[in-house]
Amino acid sequence: MEMFLQSIQQALMIVLAITVLGILIFVHELGHFLFAKWNGIGVLDFSIGFGKKLWKRKIGETTYSLGLIPLGGYVRMVGDDPRAVAAGQGLPAESGDLEAVSTLDDEQARLMADQSKWFLKKGYWAKFWVVFAGPLFNLLFAWFLAIGSIALFGFDSPQNLAKIGEVFPGLPAEKAGLQRGDLVRSVNGVPVTTWEELASKIAGSGGEPVTLEITRQGESGLEQQHTLTLNPTQEIGELALLEGKDPKKSFKIGIVPSTERMPASLQEAFIGGTNHVLFLSYMTVKGLYGMIQGIISPKHIAGPIFIFQQAAKSAKRGVDYLIEFMIFLSVSLAILNLLPIPILDGGHLVFFTLEALRRKPLSLRVQEVANQFGMAVLLLLMVFALGNDLLRLW
Repeated sequence: MEMFLQSIQQALMIVLAITVLGILIFVHELGHFLFAKWNGIGVLDFSIGFGKKLWKRKIGETTYSLGLIPLGGYVRMVGDDPRAVAAGQGLPAESGDLEAVSTLDDEQARLMADQSKWFLKKGYWAKFWVVFAGPLFNLLFAWFLAIGSIALFGFDSPQNLAKIGEVFPGLPAEKAGLQRGDLVRSVNGVPVTTWEELASKIAGSGGEPVTLEITRQGESGLEQQHTLTLNPTQEIGELALLEGKDPKKSFKIGIVPSTERMPASLQEAFIGGTNHVLFLSYMTVKGLYGMIQGIISPKHIAGPIFIFQQAAKSAKRGVDYLIEFMIFLSVSLAILNLLPIPILDGGHLVFFTLEALRRKPLSLRVQEVANQFGMAVLLLLMVFALGNDLLRLW
């Protein structure tokens, strides 16, 4: 019976993770869709997920559908393929969805016949906003979630206790067995009572092993005493670099202080939510730049398995933690899609900007080669991310 309940719980967590990812994909594609409609562009398909269609329904000129593989989505617009536009056709020259192509009705056929509805026939700013709207909607969604979460649940105020609020995976604290809620009593035999004292002694350890005496609440409710030895490594210097500190002088073990939830006014929620999204955006960009420089290890790149795991863990801790994970994921999705890689939104924006500066479209050959390169880069990143996920599982 216990195994059956565990299986049900795992299945529910998977469904929850897929739902979270689906919501963020929907928000992203909704941005493209609404701005396409606003600019008078014909939209043939609005799909969440790829592969076999689990559900689809045509409303007006657009077919809405859910795909079997919940790892992306797309908005298919009339005249969005440069090869088809060059040939005077509104439909992609080599559509992967042959069923959708063969079942176009009279209304959709009229859309393709009207070149004023074609995406690539629109001006620079119309195309810019249609493409940019996807990442923009993800950022706005994260912003609204952040404000709403603080207004509803309050904000975390750090407690000035040597009590652990969170343990980051893969870092020395987790490897040594430290857990959320542990109260640190001493560092190398020297008593500590505040978080500042604890952080100061770890930062000043010079990377040498430190011994912590902790008090932990047992399952029976009784306090248990434990002694753990940690080995801060220079790898923690990555965190210092992101914070603008000298990694040679900063040592961490991967913990944050315990907090207590405090109520917030609407003004505090607005300011706190705005600052939180801006900070996440800044740190995401800085982290990506650090990877390009070789400062940040690429092992931090995560794939769908990691996302599903973190969504499940967040849900177990509470709705507020799940919302926080969605905020982080939505910001990450926005920033990653703005990278200047062909196939991604950022790559399309680069193409449109170059065309505007040249005052003529790029050659079909250049676009094809660039898109093939972009697809190869994305496939390699996907394989690498899945490899990291499997290594984490192992």
